[in-house]
Amino acid sequence: MTMVRRISTSVTSRQLEVLSFLARREHWLVGEVASQLGVSSAAATKAIARLERKGLVSRSVDMMDRRCVNVRITRAGSDAIQHIMKSV
Repeated sequence: MTMVRRISTSVTSRQLEVLSFLARREHWLVGEVASQLGVSSAAATKAIARLERKGLVSRSVDMMDRRCVNVRITRAGSDAIQHIMKSV
């Protein structure tokens, strides 16, 4: 698996793909991320949880439908994408 290093955060190529996808609009539902990436909701949830632990994305429950979880890229996530793309 290819690893991309950024200061104290390492991001896999798959995580970079998720971050790039999330950067396209303000927020996404976990199910939308899974569908667009062609993975199961469980796999998308795991990838998002890893990125959240690194501070690169945030998750929040939709106030209109508590079954839905919104995912947003954080400022650190956007900065990581820019840094990685400049160094490639």
